[in-house]
Amino acid sequence: MSLDEQAAQPLPGWPRRPRRLATAVVEDLVDRIVGGEISPGSALPIEPVLCEMFSVSRTVIREAVKSLEGMRLVKVQQGQGTTVRDTEDWDLLDPVVLAASIRHDAELAILSDLVNVRRALESQMAGQAAERADAEHLRRIGTALRHVTDETADASRFYRADLEFHDEIMAASGNRLARAVIRTVNEEAFRSLRYIGEPTLADFEQSNREHRAIYERLIAQDPEGAAQAMDDHIGRSWQKRRPRKR
Repeated sequence: MSLDEQAAQPLPGWPRRPRRLATAVVEDLVDRIVGGEISPGSALPIEPVLCEMFSVSRTVIREAVKSLEGMRLVKVQQGQGTTVRDTEDWDLLDPVVLAASIRHDAELAILSDLVNVRRALESQMAGQAAERADAEHLRRIGTALRHVTDETADASRFYRADLEFHDEIMAASGNRLARAVIRTVNEEAFRSLRYIGEPTLADFEQSNREHRAIYERLIAQDPEGAAQAMDDHIGRSWQKRRPRKR
């Protein structure tokens, strides 16, 4: 074939790149929705924001949103944007939604296991702290309690202060191995937005009432009471944050 004949031949079609990109966008958004990062009733970011998030064109975003609509995960309304549907409306038989649900249910089971480890070890250490804490330990725990009480207006600062309060109790227990385990557990758990949840100011205030109840049992040198107060606190806090299973 001559060069002129080759030039006249139509070029092969460009691979369906937007379709593959849209699939990747869909899978990411499905994970965010099923995982609770974008909750029912919430609006998806507007098109320009999604384009920037995923570094794709509007055409890709529109194709992805159309797929989400087909899965009944979102509702598109002219002039009102795209909102996430209630969970009972989702097409749980769609392979992508089903896979995400299984993945996140597995994550939820792991988080529940981590919480159970915390309850077992931290309640034990609270009891040990009630027996072993000296004046300096109690002073440090009291200071940590004041810090966490003062940080209810900012979630990230609250969680840092909360970890400080719990860590001071673990230090007072003298149980270095259990303390190391819990630090590892917390590091893993706090990687998940599902573990953190969406706490309110009322949740933080309730948590601090429970913190004070633990502190009072430590001051009273009541090992059983301190252990029970810690166990109740960790269990109750998780039940409030724990996402509903799909």
